[in-house]
Amino acid sequence: MFEAEATWLETLLRQWAPERLSPLLNVGSSTRSFREAAQPWTDRRLFHPLRERGVRLVHLDSKEGEGIDIRADILSDADLPKIMAFQPKAILCCNILEHVRAPEVLARRCIEIVGPGGLIFVTVPRSYPHHRDPIDTMYRPAPDELAALFKPARMLRGEIVDVGESYRGQVRLRPWLLLRHAFRFPFPFIGFEGWKRSIGKLYWLKHNYSVTGAVFEVPAGAEGVLAPVVDRGEHGI
Repeated sequence: MFEAEATWLETLLRQWAPERLSPLLNVGSSTRSFREAAQPWTDRRLFHPLRERGVRLVHLDSKEGEGIDIRADILSDADLPKIMAFQPKAILCCNILEHVRAPEVLARRCIEIVGPGGLIFVTVPRSYPHHRDPIDTMYRPAPDELAALFKPARMLRGEIVDVGESYRGQVRLRPWLLLRHAFRFPFPFIGFEGWKRSIGKLYWLKHNYSVTGAVFEVPAGAEGVLAPVVDRGEHGI
């Protein structure tokens, strides 16, 4: 998560009273160390202000670790009762959709978890290079595509957020990256897909990264029109 993205989310979340958000389920949370040390701006800009307002945060991840409240696969039917027991009223689904093979299944599961009246806050890359975690499907939706994905939930707000960062920042810290691109450029025949990803990153030397952000509200009666979520075993989260 980028710092500007965390700030955008906190500003959006501030429009709702704590009792409207609590408990707030943070999907794909990673550990406390990741949130507070590896990416300290996520805690400083987003989670700390939420805690200060009295919002109860529930961190969910498929791995174990300090600061993870629920170890679960959100797409697993077997893990669903454990998640539902926390009775989340809102969900943070941030930078997850590009890492699952069936984003529509994850969208339906989010709607199922919060239920009618629940809120779903979503961010997903709009302009960003390929990045494995462990996969990247290159799902890069605009707000209208997210709106279609999360139907019948109603989009209350959706926009593309320029995060003010780019590949230039990485190159400034590690100038040798440009040498790697230069050495790779003449040899597209040695792993063409990897070559495309490598050369494609040069686009972000001139252009900033951006994310699509949105908030959805689940309407009354939504549970009656949702198709069941199929447990496909390995979801690639």
